[in-house]
Amino acid sequence: MAEHEQSSEDRDLPATPRRLQKAAQEGQVPRSRDVGHALVMGMAVGAFGLLGPALANSIVQIVRTSMHFTPRQVHEPALMGARLYEHALQGMSAALPLMALLVAAAAVACLIPGGLVLSGKPIKFQFSRLSPAGGIKRVFSRESLVNLLKLSVISGAVGWSAWQYTGGSLARFAGLADVPLLPALASGFDTLSTGLAIMAGVLLAVAFADVPWQWFNHRRRLKMTRKEVRDENKETDGDPHVKARLRMRQREIGRARMLAAVPAADAIITNPTHYAVAIRYDEQQFGAPRVVAKGVDHMAARIRELGKESGVTIVELPPLARALYAHVDVDQEVPAVLFSAVAQVLAYVFHLRHFVPGRGRAPQAPTQVDMPAELDPQEAGR
Repeated sequence: MAEHEQSSEDRDLPATPRRLQKAAQEGQVPRSRDVGHALVMGMAVGAFGLLGPALANSIVQIVRTSMHFTPRQVHEPALMGARLYEHALQGMSAALPLMALLVAAAAVACLIPGGLVLSGKPIKFQFSRLSPAGGIKRVFSRESLVNLLKLSVISGAVGWSAWQYTGGSLARFAGLADVPLLPALASGFDTLSTGLAIMAGVLLAVAFADVPWQWFNHRRRLKMTRKEVRDENKETDGDPHVKARLRMRQREIGRARMLAAVPAADAIITNPTHYAVAIRYDEQQFGAPRVVAKGVDHMAARIRELGKESGVTIVELPPLARALYAHVDVDQEVPAVLFSAVAQVLAYVFHLRHFVPGRGRAPQAPTQVDMPAELDPQEAGR
C-alpha cells in the first residue's frame, strides 16, 4: 500500500535531467513575474528618456491642430467625427514606438528565467481545475501564502516609494499649470521618468531575490520518489529481459555475419579441436592479414566445417591459433608481432594454390612458426 501511496514528504530525490526535460516540454519552467515587472518598468524609463521629447512634440502638435476649426467644420458637425478619428490615429502613431518597446520588454521578460517554451499543455482545459476542493487547497497552500507575503512586501515597498516621491514632487506638479504646454510636457515626462526609475529600482531588487527562489521552488516541485527514479531508469535503460534478448539477437547476427565470411578466407588456423581462426589477406583492401572469423569448441567446429565445404586450407598450429584468438578481434588486422607467423602460413597457402601435381615437390604445411611465446595464453599461464 505504501508503494502505491507516496506523500509529498517521500519526494526527497532531486529531479533528473529527463524529468526536467519532460516538465519543460509540458510548459513547466521557472518563471518570475517580478523580473517582468522590473524589466517593463525599466524599459518605460528608458523609453520616456529616449522618446519623450518626440512624444511631447507630437502631443503639442495634435492639441494645436485640434484647436483650429474651418468654417465648414463648424457648420457641418458630421465632419467632427472624421476629425476626431484623424487625431486619434495621430496620437496612436505617436505612442506606437513607446508601446512597441514595452511589449518587447514584456515578451523578453516572459523568457526569464525558464527560456522559450512552446507547449500548449498549460492552456489545455482540465476538469480538475474546476474542483472546489482543489481550488481551496491551492488558495491555502504554502506556495500561495508565500506569494501573498511576497506581494504584500512588494506592494508596500512600491507604495512607500511612490508616496515619498509624490509627496516631494507635489509643488513641482502644481507649477506645471503656469508653464507653456511644451515645456510642461517635457518637465512632466522628466518627473514621471524619475518616479518610474525609483519604482523600477525597487522591483529590480525584488527580482534579484525572486529568480533564485523560483528556480529553487521549481526544482522542489519536481522532486521525485525512489520508485519514480527506478521507473525512469527502467524506461530509459530498458527492461533487463528485453535487453538480454536484444544482446542475444545481436550476437546471433554477429555470428551469422562472421560465418558468412569464412568461405572467402585464405586459411583457417586451428588448435586443432578447441580453437579455429580464419584469416584473409587482400593486398588491395587490407594493409595486413585480417581475422574474419574465430571461435572455440562448437563455433570452432562450425568454422572448420564451413572451411572444408568451401575448400579453405586448414593449418594446424595450436600456439598461433590460441594467440590469434586471444589478441585479435574479428575484422581486425593481425598485429605486427604476429605478422611474420601469419605470413608463413599464407606463403604455404599461396604455394599450395599454384602447385600442379607431378611438377615438383608438394608444399609442406608449417608445423612451427616464429612468434613470441608470451602471446600464447597456454604458455603464459604456466
